[in-house]
Amino acid sequence: IGDVRGRGAMVAVELVDPATGAPDAALTAKVAAHAHANGVLVLTCGTYGNVIRFLPPLTISDDLLVEGLEVVAEGLRNA
Repeated sequence: IGDVRGRGAMVAVELVDPATGAPDAALTAKVAAHAHANGVLVLTCGTYGNVIRFLPPLTISDDLLVEGLEVVAEGLRNA
């Protein structure tokens, strides 16, 4: 993870190669695909396609938010 930034409820996580710091669009695509396959909608964005953007509803419960983030974390671990 190269950077985490946000505005309001929107959060962006930039994924980079840990050795070089270069944008890692392939990893981002794998994590997003894993999330989508497990019912979590995330967007990929950024100049290099290496950013995952989260924009949960303002009314999301803590339990549901944790469940969604666990899916994304699992995608990162398995990518």
